[in-house]
Amino acid sequence: MSEQLRGFAFPFRIDPSTGGVGATTGNDKFQENLKHLLLTRIGERSMLRQYGGGVTQLLHENINDGLVEVARHQISKAILRFEPRILLQEVSVIPNGGELFLRVRYILPGTLGLQTAVIPIQGG
Repeated sequence: MSEQLRGFAFPFRIDPSTGGVGATTGNDKFQENLKHLLLTRIGERSMLRQYGGGVTQLLHENINDGLVEVARHQISKAILRFEPRILLQEVSVIPNGGELFLRVRYILPGTLGLQTAVIPIQGG
């Protein structure tokens, strides 16, 4: 399956070797899609209001166990709804000195074993 996953690079960029639109494939493309999903604010897309992970809205709150659990729940819900291509294994929200990092562990059919994506959350 990962060989079939292909699309525009995120963030959008021009490929310097071809002069065309940058593209990514396989697990790299999936991780870009995952990052895009989770960093999109819920309600931001006018045609699909439910799309997004909503975690950037939580960034300016006091980081505590309750916030971490709310973020973990929102992330899991968004992934299960909008990324049915994977088998979600674990979602961790890691506070580190006032910053948040997301660690998502998943199995992407057609790849070998457990994959991990680590996404830094920054205010927007």
